[in-house]
Amino acid sequence: MYKQVLHDHLDGGLRPSTAKELAKRINYKPINDVDDVGTFFDRSSSTSLEDYLEAFTHTIALMQSYSNLEQIAYEAAVDMYRNDINFYESRYAPFYSVNDDLSPKDVLTAINSGFKQAENEFGIVSGLILCGMRHDPDNVKAVAELAIEYKELIIGFDIAGPEFNYLPSMYTDSFLKVKNEGINITIHAGEGDGVHSIQEALDNGAKRIGHGVRIIEDVSDDNELGPTAYHVLQNNIPLEVCITSNLHTNMYKNPQEHPILRLHNLGFNISLNTDNRLMSNTSIENELKVAKAAGIENPTSLLKYSASDSFLN
Repeated sequence: MYKQVLHDHLDGGLRPSTAKELAKRINYKPINDVDDVGTFFDRSSSTSLEDYLEAFTHTIALMQSYSNLEQIAYEAAVDMYRNDINFYESRYAPFYSVNDDLSPKDVLTAINSGFKQAENEFGIVSGLILCGMRHDPDNVKAVAELAIEYKELIIGFDIAGPEFNYLPSMYTDSFLKVKNEGINITIHAGEGDGVHSIQEALDNGAKRIGHGVRIIEDVSDDNELGPTAYHVLQNNIPLEVCITSNLHTNMYKNPQEHPILRLHNLGFNISLNTDNRLMSNTSIENELKVAKAAGIENPTSLLKYSASDSFLN
């Protein structure tokens, strides 16, 4: 059975040992000065999504050279392979790595080179989704233009970052341009904001919803579906669910409170994902255990490859 991961952030998945190694290479003191890098990045006690996202400042600082990006991408794919994953979709905000030595194309090429090396050695197929940062309109516009210019180097387009007050409708023009170029769209929604954000993601061309768990707020106690939930269910739109990440951003207190079981029982199309392996100290193996704790009898089924869900097609 082929297994896939649809939602994983490249800058949220560095190995702690690699973060330490790269920090020493560039003398990055915030990491050099700590003994336990894993604990340094741990965001399991975050008070909000915004608090959780602060850690990315430090990983991005390590992603400023071609060789570093290549190594990080290679290791991410290898780590997925070691968790029995066959198809790995990774996402990144490319302009965070653009500098005097790296052009936007260099960033994409470096990441794809790492993915290709992992594929040649282990057979895992990987692809890159570009993220515009939704709190920065100029960045979203630039990433959309980059996606169109180098669409042969990517598999999709997304907006990430703080959701509240940054709805997808702010970027309708960019989504329309990307969609018209035949580029796949997935949008973070229904995590830091409510059901209306999911509806806006759908209205702006999303084929999948990043997280999307707050769709449960459009389902009544007696399981009557609201219009957005009905549309998502009837059209089999994948929800890229990341349980541990949701716990660490303080959305739910424990796996038993997470809505994944209820959504699964209602028939929603759920994929199981890691989101940020470093910040959440997780892996697919761990997510399977957490899903089991949430009540999913056969969590491995949520990793099953479907050509209609994956952008690696």
